[in-house]
Amino acid sequence: MGKLLVLLLIILLTFLSVAGYMFLRKAIIAGEIQIADGQRQLEEGKSRLENGRDELEAGREECADGKIEYAEAEDNLLLVLADKLLKGGSGFREARERIAKGERRIAAGKDKVSNGERRFDAGTLELFQGRERLKRAKYAYVACAFGTAFFAFLSIALGLRWWRLLPLIKGLNCNSKGELK
Repeated sequence: MGKLLVLLLIILLTFLSVAGYMFLRKAIIAGEIQIADGQRQLEEGKSRLENGRDELEAGREECADGKIEYAEAEDNLLLVLADKLLKGGSGFREARERIAKGERRIAAGKDKVSNGERRFDAGTLELFQGRERLKRAKYAYVACAFGTAFFAFLSIALGLRWWRLLPLIKGLNCNSKGELK
């Protein structure tokens, strides 16, 4: 009876190895699709991040140029006098407002770029971790394949070795050598 339990346990382990093999196969396929999608998203994010950095730098340069022009205009007494007489000083006021608005936009751009950098770094880390999990799943997949082959071979070998147990299972009368009476 002990041999029968061992044989049934080995057959059960064979089926569990097959189930693990099939489950991991589906998980690996889904994981590879997710990795490819994540890689694509990461490349798109990198492109957008570079565009954001370029726009931020262009905005900084434009604002710096505007500040220089404003300072030069403010130093020109003729322009200051003309603005006060003709426009009531609104030209310089508008220039100061535009510079302040530009600085606010630069600050908002810095925030967006730093948020983008954090998201890009998090995505890179997540992609790396996903690749590591996929690698471990592939090792487990191979282990399940070998386990299936090993347990199948073992159950067949022991089944053939202990073949005389079969009639006992079916309730047939047989002698100790496994021969039918």
